Amino acid sequence: MQNIFAQELTDHFKPEVFCSIGFHPWHIEQFPAEKMMDALQTHAGNKLVLAIGECGLDKNIQTVLSVQEKVFLAQLEIAESVGKPVIIHCVRAYTEIIKLRKSLKWTVPWLFHWFNSSYDVATDLIESGCYLSFGRSLLKPDGKNAGVFARLPVDRLFLETDDANVSVEELYQKAAQIKEISQDELRRSIRMNFTRLFGV
Repeated sequence: MQNIFAQELTDHFKPEVFCSIGFHPWHIEQFPAEKMMDALQTHAGNKLVLAIGECGLDKNIQTVLSVQEKVFLAQLEIAESVGKPVIIHCVRAYTEIIKLRKSLKWTVPWLFHWFNSSYDVATDLIESGCYLSFGRSLLKPDGKNAGVFARLPVDRLFLETDDANVSVEELYQKAAQIKEISQDELRRSIRMNFTRLFGV
């Protein structure tokens, strides 16, 4: 699945190429938010668009959090209006996003890209209907994320490389080892998660 900038949407739609569309918090100050939201609203219903995102909150950037929240909320509302899941970018803002998830009772599922937090946060998110995606952090010797990953239900998990210098095969091998299951079983489970979440 490909992620593309909203202002390039029309040129990027190609037959049988699925994508997500979203306004990443890193780019909020680079493009006019109203124009971006209009583009998202226009194209969100396209059958090739499987999800809205990445979007979310990032406390490591200069953009004021209240501005990020406004843009994030607008995208959540678009996702709800078309019934599509949301791919979330979250950096040091899990508390805020969990509060938002619970307070407004969203119906579409959320997938947290590159999850990096505690087991308690992971459990809280899963119990509220979210999915979590893990990446190369599973390969780190300190094992923090690996320990979290090991304890979570496989029917709520995804794996990703995010263009990192790691192969998908290496990631699946390590993840299966952590979960103490075969790679084939892990692949089947994640494929089922993909179908359940994205409907394809």
